[in-house]
Amino acid sequence: MLSISFDQLSRDDDFLIDLGNGVWLMDNHKWALLVWEETHNNFNSSKFSLIHVDYHWDGGYDFYDSDDEEQDLISANIERIKQFIHEEKLIRYDSFISPAIARGYIAEIHFYCKQNDFSDIGIDAGLLLKMNTHQHIYNTFDSLFNHQSKYPVIFDLCLDLFNNSTILYMGELWSENMIIAFLNGLKETIKNARVVTVSLSFGFSGTEEDTRYLAKLVIPLIKKWRKTEA
Repeated sequence: MLSISFDQLSRDDDFLIDLGNGVWLMDNHKWALLVWEETHNNFNSSKFSLIHVDYHWDGGYDFYDSDDEEQDLISANIERIKQFIHEEKLIRYDSFISPAIARGYIAEIHFYCKQNDFSDIGIDAGLLLKMNTHQHIYNTFDSLFNHQSKYPVIFDLCLDLFNNSTILYMGELWSENMIIAFLNGLKETIKNARVVTVSLSFGFSGTEEDTRYLAKLVIPLIKKWRKTEA
């Protein structure tokens, strides 16, 4: 666990920090996969429910074009997964969820996303069928708040959810009250999750100051709720 100065945060593709009590902060969302892998190993849970709360679906899967690379992914140890992430060819900021599904430990995925620019929604149906992973998509706050997870939860949040602008480094943020009310609706889920991964996503989450503001607002709240969790 390391300390953090929110005012010093800046774009950094290699930034990943353990904030304690199962809360991890990163800039590039791709690092969430590494945290999930370590969580899977440490808790020895065979299956998880992944809750992905983000402006974007991030459901890309770039291993389809090569059977050899897909087999490499499936059999990879933690160091090989880290190498995949560093290489940023097949696992990137928008293609880190499907590899976790292909690895076999995501039984359910729950999406709350706002992206509606003709991008593919959620995860490829063929991959879901192959891995017997069940996908749930929520369009309203209440439906998300009332979701039911059958397995231990991985909670994944991108701060760009709270920015309505789709222009890089432009901010059109939710109100503070709206952000806090949204997170309060997920309080028990966040508190009881096996791990919480949060991405800053500089550029997508508004101006640099917007991103720092969101981090300063959201992270202490999550840490407070997780305080009694290990």
